[in-house]
Amino acid sequence: MNVTTIYVHIRHWHFWWGVYGFTRRSCNDEITLYLDQEGIKRIAYFDLMTLPGLLNHYNNDFEDDDYTDDKEYIEEIQAFIDGDIDIGYSYIYPRDTEDESYQVDHSAPLNEKGHKPTYIYVWSKLAEAWDMESITAHVHLLARQFLQIEVENVVFLDQPSYEDTKAVYDEECARFGVKF
Repeated sequence: MNVTTIYVHIRHWHFWWGVYGFTRRSCNDEITLYLDQEGIKRIAYFDLMTLPGLLNHYNNDFEDDDYTDDKEYIEEIQAFIDGDIDIGYSYIYPRDTEDESYQVDHSAPLNEKGHKPTYIYVWSKLAEAWDMESITAHVHLLARQFLQIEVENVVFLDQPSYEDTKAVYDEECARFGVKF
């Protein structure tokens, strides 16, 4: 199946701060994919992490975090870091019957209970940090992998102007009393 255009929404301002050069480019972003420019026909949601972002997560987030009980997740990260593949995935599956209603609608691996994931982490060695070009390349890969579609165009929704991004950046810096 071919789809002419996929529309992408980036969840965090930090991505745009990096795009416009106010901070280093981000290494972890959440994206939502839509079939329409209005952002109504949602087709997928992914958490994208570059290798530097994953290494930071691995080295800094497990000491006092809830992950310390998730040995399998830590082993998955280590295997990806040490392995030869360029794109890896980690899946969160429903923990109870209430979570079952949050399974992804698209194609994804089933767990031993026959459930699809509720959340998908994408780990990539193909980009050091995220910019519009690397996000676009990954959307093409994810569309093929999980949606079984070929995409001709990727359009970013809600792309803020330089001025709007600068204003939000300045507000956040003032609010927290730091430069990001």
